[in-house]
Amino acid sequence: MVSADWKDGRKLIGLAVGGLGAVVVALVLVPFREDIDNANLALLLVLVVVLAAIVGDRAAAVLAAITGTMAFDFFLTRPYTSMRIESADDVETVIILLAVGFLVGEVAARGRRSRRERDRAADAVARVHRVAAQIAEGGPLDTEGRLRTVVDEVVRELIALLQLHDCYLEFAPFQWPLPHLERSGAIEASEHQWSSGGFMLPEYGVGLPVLQAGTEVARLVLLGDPEVSVTIEERVVAVALADQLGSAMAMAGPLELERVRHDLAPDDS
Repeated sequence: MVSADWKDGRKLIGLAVGGLGAVVVALVLVPFREDIDNANLALLLVLVVVLAAIVGDRAAAVLAAITGTMAFDFFLTRPYTSMRIESADDVETVIILLAVGFLVGEVAARGRRSRRERDRAADAVARVHRVAAQIAEGGPLDTEGRLRTVVDEVVRELIALLQLHDCYLEFAPFQWPLPHLERSGAIEASEHQWSSGGFMLPEYGVGLPVLQAGTEVARLVLLGDPEVSVTIEERVVAVALADQLGSAMAMAGPLELERVRHDLAPDDS
């Protein structure tokens, strides 16, 4: 996953390219403005918009489109060093340059969002594989401490997958009611907060059922971050992780299950 510092740095570079790149290119083209058709000059400025969109984001592309249009008008159209335009063709070119810049920014933003969603989906599936490998390759689940290792692994994967504040396993009977994360990935709650890409999990917690033979024997309590949206695919993967934990608990046997129940019991002291 790309770090937040890298994302912020890339956005700043994109904004710098968008804000200054078009002006620099327009200045470089000034000696050739009498020899090159204005439509071709505008195409060269479009390249700056494309570069800003690739390096930065939609905001960088929009900034590049605006500054590129202004630089084209100021430096490359008659009367020079003026925001007035004498030629109707140049007016059309300016409008097209601005429109193309906005379009390129939108296309780049959608492409980046699509890549980000694919990366998140691949990362989510990898988490299921890691837990499955832990269960399959870690030795018999009725060995002392083995089930607790699986529980801890599932909790770690859920915290990373859903970017949770906290997550823990709770055995029935439960201390208080919580909205359920259904098998479909839907959240059984009266209110939902939507952000770009998915719903935000409530800070007060969501219960993710852990089933054995269709019966809820425990739940994973998910304490969400109100600033993080969670996609439907990530919520479905969370259900798959809970199912793996349920299967591990069924294979562990009553003695190991009781050990984990005792370890995770709330401290009443």
